[in-house]
Amino acid sequence: MNKISKYISTILLALIMIMSININKTYAASATLSASSTNVTVGTTVTLTATVTAGAWNVTISGNGVNQQSVGQTDTVGNKTTTVSATFTPKSAGTYTFNLTGDMTDFSEENARNVSDSITITATEPTTPDNGSESNTGSSSNNDSNSNTGSNGNSGGSSSTETRYPTETKPQTTKTEQTKSSNNYLSGLTVGTGTLSPEFYRETYEYTVEFDDTVNLYDLKEIEISATAEDERATVEGAGTIKLNDGENSITLTVKAENGSERTYTVKVVKPMPVEQSALRLKTLVLNGININGEYQTINIEFNPETFDYEITVPNEITALSINPTTENEDILIETTGGESLNEGSNKIIIMLTSPSDETVKTTYTLNVERQAALVTNEQGLTKEQIGIIIIASVVGVILLIVIIVAIVKHHKKKKGFDYDDDEDDGEMHFIDNEEGEDVEDYNDVEDPYPSKIITSEEKDNSIKESANNDALNEIESNKNVNEELKLKTTYDEENIVSEDTIDRKSKWDDFVKGYDEEDEEPKANKKKHGKRFL
Repeated sequence: MNKISKYISTILLALIMIMSININKTYAASATLSASSTNVTVGTTVTLTATVTAGAWNVTISGNGVNQQSVGQTDTVGNKTTTVSATFTPKSAGTYTFNLTGDMTDFSEENARNVSDSITITATEPTTPDNGSESNTGSSSNNDSNSNTGSNGNSGGSSSTETRYPTETKPQTTKTEQTKSSNNYLSGLTVGTGTLSPEFYRETYEYTVEFDDTVNLYDLKEIEISATAEDERATVEGAGTIKLNDGENSITLTVKAENGSERTYTVKVVKPMPVEQSALRLKTLVLNGININGEYQTINIEFNPETFDYEITVPNEITALSINPTTENEDILIETTGGESLNEGSNKIIIMLTSPSDETVKTTYTLNVERQAALVTNEQGLTKEQIGIIIIASVVGVILLIVIIVAIVKHHKKKKGFDYDDDEDDGEMHFIDNEEGEDVEDYNDVEDPYPSKIITSEEKDNSIKESANNDALNEIESNKNVNEELKLKTTYDEENIVSEDTIDRKSKWDDFVKGYDEEDEEPKANKKKHGKRFL
């Protein structure tokens, strides 16, 4: 593991060193323009060379008909040096200036820097040596003398003579002609309507006039162009008020220097052709329906530019239409009427196209839209949405009713598990005395909510009757014992008078027995009242 770590460390160190070496080899960004010669004669070709060192560049050599561009970006680390060349051959004597413009970006920088460099080349007329007549004569004389001497010295020899012709010489250029200006640049160029594109620059020779929406090009008949020469001794031809034709107009401006050299600038003005009735057509037509919720729904239509009437049917939920027409010529005026709100039944939408060159030329498209009526689901005219709401409300109501019924049943069962006294209504469970006289809970009257055996109503009635009979017999036996005790007591009474208390008791007993015989087998004394027995 340690060996692997050492290998990795060595590789990383080597990479860092290589990167350091490459970084050290980078150079600062620069751009220069040079020429093979800056003083030449007319007709001599000059090579112009731009040397650029940068990470990225976009430079142009321009001037005197030369326009050479170079665009590049290096893929390696650091800046790269490149060259771009152009040639120029002066046709007349004068001074010629060339410029290197554009921008470049240093590899270590993010923002580009402007490039600006220039060079001037001076061209002169060629000169020839002046061969005068005296020189020619003297030379001829000497030659003749030598020739004659040689001939005379060699008697009997043949004599040889050389025929010479005068050399043709060009007239010398005067000093006045050499100082004539060759500057044929413009210093300014403007238009009366619109804007030049690109902005004017003395070495940019082609321009286009652009117009905003405030200009009606169909009504534009002429344009004013102003041009100013850089040298006051130069002349400019082609400027002034220019008549415009339909279509593209190319306006040429010629700048003529004092020495006769010329330079041309071109201005293009495009005037659209008049839109005739045959060209006044829609290119596309897209329809979208809008429902009551503001949602869009595409409406299919078989559109044909040569079909001007359409029958369209939309469902009732579509309350409006979104209409999107387009034309081939963006200058054609489009006006749409209708579609913002649809009524049930027939609706008419008009799309009118107007020629930008003649307002009387129009084309009309008609959309006959039929919005279907709402569906009637019953006599009250309920809609689908209303029916859905009613169904949901009904289901919720049924569920709530079931919950209430279940709650009442549970509460009723729970209440049966306890025995309450109506008279006291204290909400507490009552107790009865057992045989020993202790209070115990009276569970006899509490009905088991979950009995192990289901008792029928007949069995229950029999049980109640049997219990009532037993209670009645017990009561009769008890009363008999009381009467016998009273009888014994009165027998031994000194005055042999039956006490009032005994009479009252006997009277109550007789009434009780009489009432028992008249009742059904179930006496009133054994009936329950709210779950509690009473005698």
